Amino acid sequence: MTILKLKLDQEQLVEDFFENTHLIGIASTARDYQLCWQINRQLYTNFRVNNLLEITLSKKNRSFHFTVLEFHEPTNSVSHYFYNNHCQAEFLLPELKHIHFLWLIKGDYYQATDIKKLLDELRLVPLVQLVSLLDTREIKNKMNLIF
Repeated sequence: MTILKLKLDQEQLVEDFFENTHLIGIASTARDYQLCWQINRQLYTNFRVNNLLEITLSKKNRSFHFTVLEFHEPTNSVSHYFYNNHCQAEFLLPELKHIHFLWLIKGDYYQATDIKKLLDELRLVPLVQLVSLLDTREIKNKMNLIF
């Protein structure tokens, strides 16, 4: 009897997940629900918590749960995901400790000018301290963002 072992190609999974995406880093001392409430009001988004997307990382015999909020644009095939980058003393992306939240935009609708406009609008949200466009190729732990 032959046992067939299937191995997940993590590099291909990461490449497929991040195809046609933009990743924004946000620094803010606000809670995720406070910040998303303001973003929803000012940018006319509709972020809501999706408990099914919550990311759990286990470190040092402890589990850390990172909330993910989402919204889908009704007029095109673009999905938005808003991740907490920290939970207690742990980080979803440890290489980005100065970033509190990550906003991932999936879909091929947005062009560079649209993203620049979104970044400019996001900078006007009162609870936002810093906004930067991140290059996913430079992120070491991007597998942590895949749900």
